[in-house]
Amino acid sequence: MRREERFTTNDCRLHDGSTVAIIGGGPAGSACAIKLLREAKERRLHLRVLIFEGKDFSVHANQCVGVLSPPVEEVLASELEVHLPVNLIKRQIFGYRLHGSRENLLLTGHGAHAGEPGHGRATYAVERAEFDQFMLNCARDHGAQVIEARVTGIEFARDNYLDEVRVYSESDYVRADAVVGAFGLDEAMLSVFEEVTSKNSSGGFTRPSKWLKSYLTTITASARFQTEKLGHIVHAFLLPEKCPRIEFGAITPKDDHILVNIAGEHVTSCDLDEFLKLDEVLDLLPPFDPSAINYYEGRFPSAPARGAYGHRYVLVGDATGWLRPFKGKGINTAIVTGLRAAEAMIEHGVSARAFVNYERACADLLRDYRYGVAVRHLMLWFARLFLDPMIDVGKVDPLMYDALFDAVSGHDSYRNIIRRSLKMRLVRRVAARVFRGVHKHRVARARRVSMQDITVRKMTVRDIDEVMRIDEKITGKPHSAYYQSKAAAYITRAPEYCLVAEHQDRVVGFVMGDVRGWEFATELSGWLEVIGVDPNYHGRGVSLALMNELCSRFRQSGVKLVNTMVNWNDGELIDYFQANGFDRGEYVNLVKRLDEESSDAETH
Repeated sequence: MRREERFTTNDCRLHDGSTVAIIGGGPAGSACAIKLLREAKERRLHLRVLIFEGKDFSVHANQCVGVLSPPVEEVLASELEVHLPVNLIKRQIFGYRLHGSRENLLLTGHGAHAGEPGHGRATYAVERAEFDQFMLNCARDHGAQVIEARVTGIEFARDNYLDEVRVYSESDYVRADAVVGAFGLDEAMLSVFEEVTSKNSSGGFTRPSKWLKSYLTTITASARFQTEKLGHIVHAFLLPEKCPRIEFGAITPKDDHILVNIAGEHVTSCDLDEFLKLDEVLDLLPPFDPSAINYYEGRFPSAPARGAYGHRYVLVGDATGWLRPFKGKGINTAIVTGLRAAEAMIEHGVSARAFVNYERACADLLRDYRYGVAVRHLMLWFARLFLDPMIDVGKVDPLMYDALFDAVSGHDSYRNIIRRSLKMRLVRRVAARVFRGVHKHRVARARRVSMQDITVRKMTVRDIDEVMRIDEKITGKPHSAYYQSKAAAYITRAPEYCLVAEHQDRVVGFVMGDVRGWEFATELSGWLEVIGVDPNYHGRGVSLALMNELCSRFRQSGVKLVNTMVNWNDGELIDYFQANGFDRGEYVNLVKRLDEESSDAETH
């Protein structure tokens, strides 16, 4: 078949031997290429897929935090058969701590810690450049040809017998059936597409009209520091009071460093200077020299583009502007739009009419954008008044807790969050804290203490924050961030034996236990790992209620012996456990000092 016959204006389907040029080798372009080649193979079509990428990912960093949120792992596995290698994952993220002006709340939610690697619901921190290179290599493995050059121009050549796209680059000239714009927010390519598509009768492509600027930096941190201070938790700061131009800030643990980023419509690098001076931020970072760290500037769209597709062209990823506010999930959007564009091309063709199916397939992104805009404006107007009360309600109300978790983590759409959480009881609870004040509300509740109101129930991930607060009040020192993840692990592993005592929706005591055997040649027995009671509730029988309920659950499991461990020099604690029926057991713990061993080795 002669080329002139194949490119007639009446034929906008992909055929055997068709060429698709993709500009940009990031997740959007690579996902689109892989999907095109997989679908073509199933249909026994031979497609020529070219990816133009002028960036060397080993040198040029993508200015992105690099958090992979659900369902990206599931999408990659089910639609592309791409599986994330272990060495790509710098840290699994178990949850988020949301900071208000005075209140903060640990959000591990119904999906963060429950996610397991390889099961599609986990959240990961990755190095963005490494992830981009991995996806590009996967596209190569599927048969895509990667041209390591920047595109310099595009031409839509049409006459009575010709209908094709001509792509000009620093090295190659390509004639293609369709072109995919996967170049993110590259200023030069945005201008090229706007210029060449403006000649269309429909008006062509217009870049997103609104942007949020972002600045980020990395701070070197040891594994021990990250374990103690951050663990597997991302700290999110919404509209910090002392930095009014910052809409969102975050501190994310990586492999050997911590990434700090801020975003806002009017932020500057000076705002990152001020953010790094905040006491609550400094408390999460190791000592560093502000003059020795590098800043990186970026931006992401906060409004959709117009004309994201047309005759023989389609845009995917950031260039569409189909990202949600605050938690943009840019990588997810890139991959999903790349997949949907590929499906539209294979199933319907590459005409403007065919790409209407692409927009329909992405309708959920567009629809959620409108809800997200509403949420963003509400937060900008009212967050400093309502955020702390909302966080306080989230500590005791599962519905508010899940709404905050989904909004911060991006686990669900804004549309679903609003529909699920817009309940009168939440409105009343938030209003009560606004008008009375969070502190006064707590004081009034504490004065009404009656032990008849104390109940014992199973612990959930929503209780972890309060459990950690009680532990801090007891010990008088901040807990290591490691224990937040450990508590979540206990709840997952032994939910029947992790309990809290509650007074008027407020956690006032907790106990965590387990049933196990075999270790240390022990028989199957119950283990009381940790128990704690808010000092304000000491002497009210809270610990006894927790202990009795735990032992009752152990008996139901057929356990005849309960173990715990205490410091033999802590007489008060020993007296406490003996008063609750515990005696000295037959085992003794042995310890080995690794620091002394290291010193001896260095001496010799």
